[in-house]
Amino acid sequence: MDNGYIAVLDSGIGGFSVLCELIKVLPHERFLYFGDNKNAPYGSKTKGELYYLARKNLSYILSYNVKAVVFGCNTLTMVVLPLIAPACRAPTFGVYPPNVKPRGTTYLFATPMTCAKIKERENLRVFPLKNLAADIERNKYRLESVDLDSHLTQAKVPTAKADTVILGCTHYFFVKNQFIDHFCPRKILSGEKSTAVKLKNYLNKNDLIRKSENFTVDFIGENSEENFIFYNSVVKDMIFGKEKN
Repeated sequence: MDNGYIAVLDSGIGGFSVLCELIKVLPHERFLYFGDNKNAPYGSKTKGELYYLARKNLSYILSYNVKAVVFGCNTLTMVVLPLIAPACRAPTFGVYPPNVKPRGTTYLFATPMTCAKIKERENLRVFPLKNLAADIERNKYRLESVDLDSHLTQAKVPTAKADTVILGCTHYFFVKNQFIDHFCPRKILSGEKSTAVKLKNYLNKNDLIRKSENFTVDFIGENSEENFIFYNSVVKDMIFGKEKN
């Protein structure tokens, strides 16, 4: 049954981490990917700028046959989604940093806009990394050149190891191993998997699951070719292995 696309909206490549989780739990769906790379990153923009971009891009996405829209950007989710969702003709889902009860030392890293929405509490410290998403976007074909330590130093993050690390920006997925190497945490958490499960539950409840054929991914928007190339040259190997090429 072809009942429409699941669209992923992001500022650039960060939403690929969300897309991959969606594909794992919904392996027969048709996906649209819209990456607004020319305006990336979103974490340094004002609330007004984010609202304008989200409305504009969402309007374009909804010109397609879409059954759900996933905001694959933590900043958009935290700042704009609550304002847009009530008036959107398609159900919307966001990616939120996991809300866990901190045990031991827990560090949460995100963009300044996202961090402004999260309160520190006992055992939970929140660190805005102003330029890391932009660094990842800029160096997406040579991720090994992203120097996480310099960003942590700039943010005055303690050098001590952490029990739990929470990644509150979907771009950070691409340097996840650097976070692991630096902090040696027992757990490293992010919100993509939770989003995928919530969407699957919604589709199941409303009998909207596509149950035949393999998944497809179509790329739309001004940066569609750029994102198509990055998906096929980097993301497939990184997430699914060479057998998916």
